[in-house]
Order: sequence, then structure tokens, then C-alpha cells
Amino acid sequence: MDKSLLVVTEGRSDLLDILRNLDIVLDVVKPNEISNIDLGKYYSIALLGGVSDKPLMLHPKDRILVDDFIDKGGRVFSEYVSSIHELYFSPPQSTKQERLVFCLDSSVMGKVKKGDIMDDQYNMRIVAYREHKNARSVLQYAKYIKAHHNTKIDDDFISNSKDRALWFDRENLLICCFRISNFIRARFTPRDKWIDIICYIVGWLCDEIVSPNDIPKYYSLNGKDGKLGKCIDDGIKWFYNAGILLDEGRMGVLEGIGSEIYPDGTQTMLSNIRADCIGETSMAFMLYSLLKDDYKYMEISNHLTKACFDFFQIKDGQYKGMIRWSNEGWSVCYQDDVARAIMPYLFKCLYLGDKTYINNCIEALDFLVNTTGIDGLRIQRTDNINLTVADMEKLEDVPGNFPSAHYNGYYLASLLLTYRLTGIQRFRDVGIRGMESIIKVYPNTVREHSQTQELCRLVLPSAFLYWITGEDAHREFLYRVVNDLEQYRHSSGSYLEWDEGYKATLSKNEGGECSLLIENGDPVVDMLYSINWLPMAFMQAYFITGDSYFKDLWKNISKFMMDAQISSSDNKLNGGWARGLDVELMEVFASPYDVGWGPWSIESGWTVAEIVSGLIAGCLEEKLAKFY
Repeated sequence: MDKSLLVVTEGRSDLLDILRNLDIVLDVVKPNEISNIDLGKYYSIALLGGVSDKPLMLHPKDRILVDDFIDKGGRVFSEYVSSIHELYFSPPQSTKQERLVFCLDSSVMGKVKKGDIMDDQYNMRIVAYREHKNARSVLQYAKYIKAHHNTKIDDDFISNSKDRALWFDRENLLICCFRISNFIRARFTPRDKWIDIICYIVGWLCDEIVSPNDIPKYYSLNGKDGKLGKCIDDGIKWFYNAGILLDEGRMGVLEGIGSEIYPDGTQTMLSNIRADCIGETSMAFMLYSLLKDDYKYMEISNHLTKACFDFFQIKDGQYKGMIRWSNEGWSVCYQDDVARAIMPYLFKCLYLGDKTYINNCIEALDFLVNTTGIDGLRIQRTDNINLTVADMEKLEDVPGNFPSAHYNGYYLASLLLTYRLTGIQRFRDVGIRGMESIIKVYPNTVREHSQTQELCRLVLPSAFLYWITGEDAHREFLYRVVNDLEQYRHSSGSYLEWDEGYKATLSKNEGGECSLLIENGDPVVDMLYSINWLPMAFMQAYFITGDSYFKDLWKNISKFMMDAQISSSDNKLNGGWARGLDVELMEVFASPYDVGWGPWSIESGWTVAEIVSGLIAGCLEEKLAKFY
């Protein structure tokens, strides 16, 4: 008998495409067509139910034949099937906050080792109500694993049948209880380890060795070949091609791309419209206009600036000047987000002399200063629903006691930059007072996600502090921050997430925002909260100090950003940067436990616009340096 394979599926998938490319006898039928076929001529059967949201359920007339095939020793791979042979399964449940662990002792699956951690993104799985007593687990689900690449497992872990993901229920029946069919487009990671598992499954079905070389990639990194201009162009095109830019900027921008990747490869959009993302995107287009000497990009920048102030700023009343967080958080004010909404316009004032919205910036900062403590620090955020006139007066009369660069660094920088443009002494005083309050407790600042993040957030405001005061102590603090950050530089040119004493909000056991960091030393970088700020920050430090040390740091981080930019035929991805990157794998792979901004999140403002702006700033050195 030829070792022919029958595939039973409702549609096309990555796994089916791989099988079609093999030099084997292959037939493909719909589930209700099984009874029309002589199964005796096949060596193996693949039931690929993962192409559909609903698990595959065979009709009794077909089920009898498949079960008989198993009893006679035929090999069957059963993926996302509601009932097979002696097994039946629960309704589907999400694998969010779960990861997969490899359970076999042997190295029969190439690079995969016992305890290796693998992600199937936001998948769906079904749970077997029972399994064969000799079942042998290959992959097992686990929640909130406190490890990055590999974790220790014991017999109790492996014997937990409710968390089985891929297993041999008997030697000729391989069960997969999650949707694996479209593993390429769903971006299962680490890719090489998944490829080894897929090759094993396919080889087991066909009884031959399968080469991984012909399995395509959905995306790649390091595709710019050192061409900074290409990297910048692709970053700007992302705003168009991904559908982020709304009506040429007149209606603002979407927040970005969500981190949830579903089993069919679709990825959620972050559809909120946020003031900070609008402002930051306006900066990218303003600088791109100067780089390309093309006014059409300046027009987009101007549309975005207008949208930010027209749609989000309160024009009168108790909260006059306040810039709202987003169209969802309508009555919320984060000072860091406000700063990043208005600083791009402040740069436009500095570089172009545009004063159209300078009074809007002053009013925005007046509101923030009026709710800032006597130590120059503002609390995490204010909510209008709980903010009476008396509350505002109290905030101004007591210390904020919140020395966090994440929340206050760029706010203080915006005060100092506005002073530079307007000469308003109050802004200078609060900006300096707040920065000195942070300096006083440094390095023990209030950390949101990591120590690395705090350092990255401090570079730009520290440079602005020295720019405004010219004091040696402030210059020394800027160098101290950067030198401390250099301790975490990786050979890739990036800076690893690190948190001395683990004081930040690390990966945790319940829903909420959290760090990508699990353990210091893991090769993980964060391009949403940490290193995304560095291209612009290093160039600002260079412009202010004139020290080529900072220009060299800009070159270093720019090279990494070229290496880390995504290349893909998927317009949502191409030209962007994802939040979490493993710099040893050079792959999007990190702790997935953040409630909304996991490793595959791509933020329009915080990430893409900030990185692109910083890259362009370095290219415009001759044009911009004179303003400092």
C-alpha cells in the first residue's frame, strides 16, 4: 500500500498547504464526504478542524469509519475535533494568559527541549473529559509561567490531563486540542521550535523526514540592510497602509494594532482615538516634511495638531485647558500623555516659528500646574468626576510625592521647553522643582514597568533640564542616567528590560497592565515603554550638549531600530515595531500577560511615531542643531 494521506477539512490552511507541497499521494475531502471513500487505501488521516471557530464534529456515518480506521492501526491526527474514538471534549475556551510547555524528554522534535515555553497567541482550545491511560503528553498548557525560555516541570505537571494540548492518546492517535492549522499566519512563537513540531506531525503522518526549509514566514525582521531612509519611509507608510491615519489626519489617528492574534491570523485594532497618539504622529509627519522637503506631509501634521486641540482640549470652565486622554477616557487627564500630545507642537514652534497654538499649550500646562504638588510632581492622573475646585486647590498645596519618570518626566520636559519658547517663569520653576525632586530619590524612582523604562524616560527631560539651567550638577545627572542605562545594553544594540529588586509591576497573576520582564537577564526589550524613547532623546541630548557621545548612542539605537522593524506582506505590520522582542531570537516573543498591550501591540504614537521622529531628527542634524 502507498503511504497516502487523506485530509479532512472545511477549508484551506497553512498546514494543508505544507502537506500539498510534499511528494506524497494526498486527497482532500469535506467532513461529510468521508463515507464516500474507501479508507482502506490510506496510510493516515488528518482531521483539520482548526480552520473553523467551531470544533469539527463528524456525522455518525463518518465517525464509524474513522474509529474503525484507528482500531485497525491507521494513523490519525485529530485537530480541534469535538469527539474522536473514545474521547469527547468540552466547549471551546480561550488560551489567553496561557502558554504551552514542551513535555517530552527526548529530542525527537529537533531544537525543542523539555520545559521549553511556546506561545500560540490568543487561541482556542477544548478539554478532553477523559483520555487513554497510556496517554503521552507532547505540549501542555500552563498559566502565568514565571520564566521566559524554559521552565522546570515535573510528573505532576505532565499528568494534569485537563491542560493537555498535544498528546498521543494511543500510539496511532495524535490529538491536538487547539487550533494549529494556521500556525504561520497566527504567528506561533518561537518559530523554529514550532516548525520542528509541525515537521514532526507531518513526518509522523507521512512516515518520512520533512524539511523545515520550505515553510514560509509571515513576517521577518532585519530587512532594511542598513538603509535608514528605507526604514523611515516604511514607518511613515505604515500610518497609511495600516489604516491608522484618519482623513489625512483631520480626524486624528487610531491608537494602533492590538496584541490579540486569533487562530485564523486576524489581529485586533486598537480603535480608540487618543490625544497623545495624534500629537506624536503630527511630530513624525512634521519632521518627515522637513526631511523630504514636501509640504503635503506638513499639511497632515497641521491637520493632526488641529484635531488634537479642537477635539480634546476643554476651552472654558473649571477644567479650562485640560487635554482629555481619549475618546473613551474623556474626563481623564494623564500629564505624561498631555506632554506627548503638545510637545510635537512645541518642537514645531521651535523649528518653524509657528505660534498658532502656543496659547493652547500654555493653557494645557496651566491646568496641569494648578493640579501639581508643591514638590513639582503631579499624581498619576486626575479624573474630573472626582476633581472639585477644593480638590484642585489641595493638590497644589501638598507634595505630589510621585517621583516617576513614566508619569512626570515628559510633563516636566514640556514645561521647560515651553519656558524656552515663552519665558513664562512659573513653568521653569515647576519644571526644575519637579526634576530635582526626582533627582533627590534617584535611582529609587516610582517604577511602572521597569528600571530600564525609567532610565529611558529620564534622558530627554534631563537634557532639557541642563539646557535650561546650564548647571554642572544637572549636566552630571544627564550623564549619570545614560551611563546607568548603558549597563543594560545588549550586543544587539538594544537595552534589556531590567528591574533591580523587582519593584515594578511585573508579569502578574491577575489581569492588568504589566511589564514584559519576568527575570533580569532575559533577552527582552520593550518598544512601547522603554527603548522607543531613545532615538529622539539621544538626539536632543546631542543637540543640547554638542557631545558626540550622544550622537554615537543615536547611531547605535538607530541601527537596532532598523534591525527590529517588521517586514511583511500584511499592511498592519509592515513598517511597524511590535512592543516585545526577544533579541536573541530576533522574534516577537515575550511575556503575554499584559491585559491589553502584549508583545504584538503596535502603538501609533508611543512606538511608531516616536521611533520614526527620533530617526528623522538624526538625519536633520544640520537643520535642527542651530535651534539649540
